[in-house]
Amino acid sequence: MESVVRVRKTTVTAERWVKCVFCREPIALVDAMLRAGVCRLCVSEIEEFGWRTVYDREQNIGQIPANLRAAYKL
Repeated sequence: MESVVRVRKTTVTAERWVKCVFCREPIALVDAMLRAGVCRLCVSEIEEFGWRTVYDREQNIGQIPANLRAAYKL
């Protein structure tokens, strides 16, 4: 009787690399999907300073920044 051995293929996402949104260093696509395109080092730095929302049109948060107001003549 022969034993059956299954060979597991690596997924496409494990083999692909993308660049971090902040530092542009290459990171695995899997990590990018988990951390919104940011590498681990940048995530730790971001957590220290925190996220700041200046303006969000969909959630009606904040005011339109002056540079956008001037660029789009609002």
